[in-house]
Amino acid sequence: MNKKVKRAHDKAMSYYEMGQIDKALEICEDILLEGLDNPNVLNFKGLLLYQKGNLDEAITVWKMNGDLNNDSIAKSYINDSAVDTKRLELYRQGEQALKQLKVDKALDIFMRCAESDFNSVKVNTGIAMCYQKKGDFYRAREYAEKALNVDKNAITAKNIEKELKDSGTYIEERNSSKGFIGIIIMVVVVAIIVGGYTVILKYRNLNNTVEETTKDESDINKEDDTYETRDNTESSPETLKEEVKEEHDNINFNKDKMIALMNNNDLDGIYEQIKDIKQESISSDDQGVYKQAVDLIKDQGVSRFYENGLKSFNENKYSDAKVFLDKAYAYCEGNSLKEHILFYRASSSSKLSYNSAAIKQYEEYYSQYPNGVYVEEALYDMALLNSSINKDKSKQYASILINNYPDSMYANNNIKNILKE
Repeated sequence: MNKKVKRAHDKAMSYYEMGQIDKALEICEDILLEGLDNPNVLNFKGLLLYQKGNLDEAITVWKMNGDLNNDSIAKSYINDSAVDTKRLELYRQGEQALKQLKVDKALDIFMRCAESDFNSVKVNTGIAMCYQKKGDFYRAREYAEKALNVDKNAITAKNIEKELKDSGTYIEERNSSKGFIGIIIMVVVVAIIVGGYTVILKYRNLNNTVEETTKDESDINKEDDTYETRDNTESSPETLKEEVKEEHDNINFNKDKMIALMNNNDLDGIYEQIKDIKQESISSDDQGVYKQAVDLIKDQGVSRFYENGLKSFNENKYSDAKVFLDKAYAYCEGNSLKEHILFYRASSSSKLSYNSAAIKQYEEYYSQYPNGVYVEEALYDMALLNSSINKDKSKQYASILINNYPDSMYANNNIKNILKE
């Protein structure tokens, strides 16, 4: 290799190390225009194509190197790449699984693809997308960066990194250890407070017992007189109505039971106790316990319900997924998982053919996250679901998908056919 070629080859290597794989390929092409008697350059070009997922082109370059230069390394690359034909098919299966929102299945497939450097840009991007959809933002960024280390212009990987930075979720995930410690502290504080309520309750009951046993006869007679007078006074219909309403509003809230549920961290039980209760209907004595219960559901319940919902969704148990996600949705305001909850809730409704509910829920997602993680899938489903109900809306969503995301896997023939109608 002469000095000029070596300088060019070193420059190509530098570009590659900076993540500018296409620049590196251009320099390799320029060198090879002057002659194909550069086995190192040919092998390097083949490896660049290999990492981009262009297997046939990579093998062609290595075969050329083996034939013209009798290069043993090129021949070994060809032999090693035989299994990558299967990896290419495997990657396509992963893409299909991801398109169908079978996230865990897609992640498993992409991880198997990642056992070699073949197609590393797309494979690492696929893994990043899976982790992003699972709410594991730290790993999502880790794999997006792996893709960008090879090709800093990889569009999808760049979009993932930008979304994570813009939303701040990566920072939250990175500081998850602090968040975990905070949750532990919160649980301890709740336990102490709840314990305090239990002690106070027992103390009150004890005092009441003592007071009752020490009352003199005149007090008892006075109470009897009062009771008799009250009993003989007719209540107005309005008063009775209010009393019945108050009784009905509080019928499901049992403070002692709630304290026991919180002590056991029974999130499902707590949710069932508070779901139909309005805070303003609870007595002032019960307000503190009620607020602790709601805070516990917001801090821990939402994430637990979401995880169970996502697990059920990935197992195709869409009815179960909907139940869990509805629970998470009720208290998700202000939670970093809200976007994921809104999307998977809508998608569960869609899978169950609850089309009207699905459209409404997708529209809620799209109105709040027009540039969100799942916007392509949401637009796709909204276009399809509206195709037999509202042609104008269907075309509107299809048009947004095609115009804003022309390279998306969802910009397929189904969408193009909607626009042709």
